Amino acid sequence: MRPDLPTDPPSGGLRPAVLVTRPEPGLSETMAAVTALGWHAVALPALRAETILRAALPVRGVQAILVTSGQAVTALAGRVPADMPVLAVGAATARRARAAGFVHVTAAEGTAEALADLVRAEWRPSAGALLLATAPGYGMDLVTALRGGGFRVVRRCVYRIRPGMPAPEALRAMIGPGGVDAALFFSAETARQFLRHLPRDVREGLRSARAIAISDRAAGILGAAPWREIVRAATPDQAAMLDLLGVAGEAEGSAAR
Repeated sequence: MRPDLPTDPPSGGLRPAVLVTRPEPGLSETMAAVTALGWHAVALPALRAETILRAALPVRGVQAILVTSGQAVTALAGRVPADMPVLAVGAATARRARAAGFVHVTAAEGTAEALADLVRAEWRPSAGALLLATAPGYGMDLVTALRGGGFRVVRRCVYRIRPGMPAPEALRAMIGPGGVDAALFFSAETARQFLRHLPRDVREGLRSARAIAISDRAAGILGAAPWREIVRAATPDQAAMLDLLGVAGEAEGSAAR
């Protein structure tokens, strides 16, 4: 369940505020981790995922299923055989696949490029097709890379992405005139949607905040807003992003120096 969005401005709280812009699944986990570091975690999912797969997905002739997000795992659970090999982007997505009942799960480091490298290194084009479970508008770079390596890739849209940002009035109440201390962005698309739906006056409130991006692509998109600084995680995962965020008191002290 998505955490309730607060109605009071973060600047009025007792702890420094951090915006968490990712959707479920993952939002609640990150909110808990940010809170454990001493921050006031504010749920601001820029996207909303909806499952559009309503029946069993045929997998005859498929040697493995590729998933690049937890949203795909949610959509597939119970709709493909649990013993189908699943190749996932990132350890977190792999954990969700195992929790959903899939028994043969392999994780690539957290990028689609790493997943393509894993497939080319450990799988054979002659063994069968690969099924990419994704959303409309997503996954074409991965498909192109694998087809270039001789693989047959079947792309199936099992969920869709909708904008998830609240109305401008709610955003103003959440961010407030005092701004926030940091914001976490787990994908280029969350960064894009966040900025697209941000009123100009609210955008100005970001001047005192750090933007913490999971990738170069996300960081590049975030450059369109007046952040205090934009930093990119050393590796594309939550742990590296939280390392950059740091413990609330220690991070504030470092910023002051």
